[in-house]
Amino acid sequence: MNYSIVRTAYSSAVSTDAAPARPRPACADEDPELFFPIGDTGPALLQIAEAKAVCRRCVLMESCLQGALDRNERHGVWGGTDEDERRALKRRSARCRSAA
Repeated sequence: MNYSIVRTAYSSAVSTDAAPARPRPACADEDPELFFPIGDTGPALLQIAEAKAVCRRCVLMESCLQGALDRNERHGVWGGTDEDERRALKRRSARCRSAA
């Protein structure tokens, strides 16, 4: 059996030739600092927009966002959203749950 070690910034895994191909996140080849701007004004706004553009071309965007919401990520761009957008999503979700 041919085993190869696949290492990314996100996980370590052993794969075989028989293993199904898993989608690779679009951010895997980007500088991780792109997704963690300092601040939310001036140059950071451009950096946030660039990070979101990477997210928009990613097939894993929705699962990335859901993971960030589940982990309560408070910093950075995850699943095409910034910190304020994730806070708003959580508030909206909480209001919907309380109304039901």
